[in-house]
Amino acid sequence: MGYVFYYCQAYFFCILLLAVILLKIVKSVNKQASQIYLGNMIIILMFYYAAEIFWGLVDGGLIGSSVSLIYLANTCTYVLISFSAYYWFVVSEVIQRDKFIEEMRNRYLLAIPVVIAAFLCVSANWTGLVFYVDETGKLVNGRFYVLLIIVPFGYMIAASIKAFSRYFNKDRYAERGIYLMIAIFPSAPILLGILQAIYWRIPFLCYGGVLAVFYVYTTTIDNLISIDPLTQTNNRNQMYRYLIQKMKNEEPGMSLFLLMVDVNRMRNINEAYGHAEGDRALVRVSSAIKEACQGGPRSRMFVSRYGGDEFVIVAEMAYKAEATWLADQIKNNIRRLTENDAAPYDVSVSIGIAQYDYQAPVSIQAFIARADSDLYQNKKLAMG
Repeated sequence: MGYVFYYCQAYFFCILLLAVILLKIVKSVNKQASQIYLGNMIIILMFYYAAEIFWGLVDGGLIGSSVSLIYLANTCTYVLISFSAYYWFVVSEVIQRDKFIEEMRNRYLLAIPVVIAAFLCVSANWTGLVFYVDETGKLVNGRFYVLLIIVPFGYMIAASIKAFSRYFNKDRYAERGIYLMIAIFPSAPILLGILQAIYWRIPFLCYGGVLAVFYVYTTTIDNLISIDPLTQTNNRNQMYRYLIQKMKNEEPGMSLFLLMVDVNRMRNINEAYGHAEGDRALVRVSSAIKEACQGGPRSRMFVSRYGGDEFVIVAEMAYKAEATWLADQIKNNIRRLTENDAAPYDVSVSIGIAQYDYQAPVSIQAFIARADSDLYQNKKLAMG
């Protein structure tokens, strides 16, 4: 009986901590899809913690210990923890920009294990397949109780395995921090969940959940800081980190190229049509760049907004002709997207290309200056 106060107090305190994080997300001005899904997951987790408080009060006999209450308390906790784990899998895939998870039909398919677990819990009062209350009023595990363990842990482990596989792909340096975060996230809930399964009246799990959510939240905030909010490309600081890493490590059979893209007559567009239309032009250019980079080995191309109306692409390619082809493809894409959007003006870009020489290394500023010099020469030709 004495444990009930401390058990409920721990979960109540964790609900308050989650509420603080949720409030930060709600008040965020520039919310991304990953933050919205994370906020939804936090809400579900708060309901789960409330269900644990209810379970503690029932288990301690403070609000009665009838068979119906025992079934209700355990059904709520098992269903909500399974749904929380499922939602984490969705959040992890959204953060990693997995196209599969964007389809609602696919999310419904992935939720089938949760639906089955929920049905078994709700029907436990009649079937006793996952748990039942014996004649002494004690909760006993049923034949399929293991499913209630496999379902939540399965979602978290699956998300972790997928993230680890992406993390160890050396071509994905720019996003490795996110992959590692997702891979590590389940560690605290799983380890502390195992402890709570052994010592089930000590609230280990709630602390593990809060630590994990806090870790995910701070990491996504760091990621937002590295993303340009308008064009949804990496910003200059992130490009510097990536480029320095690539300049230190030569990839066998590949050359390192830097393409600097500058929008021609951007000032004229802003003055004639307003800065809002100028922003739309920049988004159109960034879309054209990203689309062109997807046509090749995407993991070897890093797109960033360098500042103002300039973009930088860091690309590993075998030949310079590939970099020239990429530049032409970007220009073609911009022309096509401008026509499709029926923009009242033409958008064109000048592109400078520089190839890094690992035998005669230079500073990152000197490497960028080479691309900028080539850009200047091409811009003079384009502007007449």
